[in-house]
Amino acid sequence: MRNYFDNRPFQLYAALVLGLLLFGVTARPAVAFLLPELSMMGLRVTINWVFVSLVVGLVALLGWWGKIRLTTPIAEDGHRYLLLLAALVIVPMLVTVLLIADPFAVPDWTVIAGQELSAFGVALMVVVGIALGAAISEELLYRGVVLRSMESYGRLTAALASSFLFGVAHLSLLALGVSLTEAVVVAVLSMIGAIGLAAITFRIGTLWPLVVWHFLQDSGPAFLTAQAIEVYTVVYALLALGLAVFGLWLLWTDHKTGLGRESADRSIGSA
Repeated sequence: MRNYFDNRPFQLYAALVLGLLLFGVTARPAVAFLLPELSMMGLRVTINWVFVSLVVGLVALLGWWGKIRLTTPIAEDGHRYLLLLAALVIVPMLVTVLLIADPFAVPDWTVIAGQELSAFGVALMVVVGIALGAAISEELLYRGVVLRSMESYGRLTAALASSFLFGVAHLSLLALGVSLTEAVVVAVLSMIGAIGLAAITFRIGTLWPLVVWHFLQDSGPAFLTAQAIEVYTVVYALLALGLAVFGLWLLWTDHKTGLGRESADRSIGSA
């Protein structure tokens, strides 16, 4: 496996699609069977970290820690793109706080059915159970393995492929009790925003800032009220759309110059 997928990106992509479908269908019933005392939130946290383990295991089996550029230093001209990541975190929250009088509330969560968590317990579940796990697994998989494996076909193709899979994967929220409307909104916003995030990943030349961004992005909204989350979602959607347009422009510029193909080919041999 370590060498088989190095020059077979489409086979890897197909395998990941099938793997994600299988995981989405089987994860909840399997965990619920093994741990029947878990609440819906307990199931979500457990499945989240099972997925983290699988993704980390995948990267280790592929031997692609170098190829996904997890700890590579930021590119010389890449620091300015960090401002875009910061804006995605700060602007929606700032607008929400300014427009809504009481935007924050601690949600009533349980991990074991019938045992409500304290405020500290909820914060721990948000930060460690959900945000940290999602940041690690999703960035390693979508902006790491998928994006870099498809880079030899050009950055635009790689970005579209990873963004599509990233968005569709969020439909798995349906299996965790999320409404169809909410799941579709999250999936569409994720897919749109991921185009810009892919372009940023190429420009900064490393993955760890995306992990940090993802962690911060998933932490704050969990503490917003229903009214506040509506405002937050609208603002974030507008930013994601703008980021996608900007990202497409960057990617199209790279596509016309063939940027990324040669460096991707060289990285295969050194990964």
